[in-house]
Amino acid sequence: MNLLKYDFIAQENLKFLKTYKYKGTDQSLLYNYILSPFANWCLKYVPLNVAPNTLTLLGLICIIICHILFYFVMGDNFLGTIPDWLLWTTFILQMIYMNFDNLDGKQARRTDNSSPLGMILDHNFDSMIIAIQGTNFVTCLQCGQSILAFLLICVPTYPFYIIAHEEYYTHEMNLPIINAAAEGTVFVGSLFAINAIFGCEFWTLKIPQFYNLQFNTVAIILFFFVVAFGLPFVFKKITKFVPLSKALKSQTYMLFTGFVLFYVILFSPSDVGSRHMRAILYIFGFTMSKAVGIVAVYHVSNQELPKYLNSIYLFLVLLFNTIYGQIFGQSLIEEGLLLQISAFITVLVHIHFLYNITRQISEALKIKVFKINK
Repeated sequence: MNLLKYDFIAQENLKFLKTYKYKGTDQSLLYNYILSPFANWCLKYVPLNVAPNTLTLLGLICIIICHILFYFVMGDNFLGTIPDWLLWTTFILQMIYMNFDNLDGKQARRTDNSSPLGMILDHNFDSMIIAIQGTNFVTCLQCGQSILAFLLICVPTYPFYIIAHEEYYTHEMNLPIINAAAEGTVFVGSLFAINAIFGCEFWTLKIPQFYNLQFNTVAIILFFFVVAFGLPFVFKKITKFVPLSKALKSQTYMLFTGFVLFYVILFSPSDVGSRHMRAILYIFGFTMSKAVGIVAVYHVSNQELPKYLNSIYLFLVLLFNTIYGQIFGQSLIEEGLLLQISAFITVLVHIHFLYNITRQISEALKIKVFKINK
């Protein structure tokens, strides 16, 4: 097991874990007047011996169940008629996940069990859910194994990564009156319900008023502009603490990974994206999730962010293999196989990160992960 051990936090920085205090606000009207009061009501029925991290994990399990059901019912095409029971089940589990996401912090404060590990797991699981539930959402919008599927995952992924940096640089997380944690989560869940009521076929209808683009394409474009609208305000907050050039430079790693996968999809000699889109979504989603986790870890331990993560070498291999195929007509390594292996490695790397950061922080703070620490 020692071969799997890796300390992400330098020994001299472990002392900062003991003094870390989460700072944040949520100005969402939906959260403050509906979601939070409902979570407070549910909290009365949560036993005091239930650890906050257990609630966080239960929320993730809800989305994993949705993902498994979608995979076995709908397959890898990200197209087709989705059974109503599956859509309603996903809607219900999405709402339950959201409630668990609100409950864990309240339970932590109620039992005086707040910890930097809880914050890291909460942020990391939320970022994982973008990838996991995102693939279900791709099917919901009938994107198929096309560039649309990848773009749909990119739209919420990059803002989440940028907001993680906002918390790193400003040392607090202040969510605006409309945000992804409240309105965004309800919106995603509601779309599954809407599809159950009206069907999924309308997503592929063409809209003459929008250059004959499909409804799902227009929706993704609008989604992009809605999300992009708030990013200048995020960078404005960050630039109160660091220069804009440094803030932008910290985004280059995830921008590079996205560029590589975009390049593979567009210029693959064998059009590998049309056959292995799920692997591409896994690679991108779990790479982002670990990157968000790294930002959170370095935030609570007061460490300087790395310029890149070691996973960058995996993306360099993917890029080289595609360029080689363009030049010589056939890739050096069969593209589908390489993507599948890369996806598997990416998931293992993420599990390795979660294991080691949980081990290191729990040992440093002498806390139990899934038990109340009295």
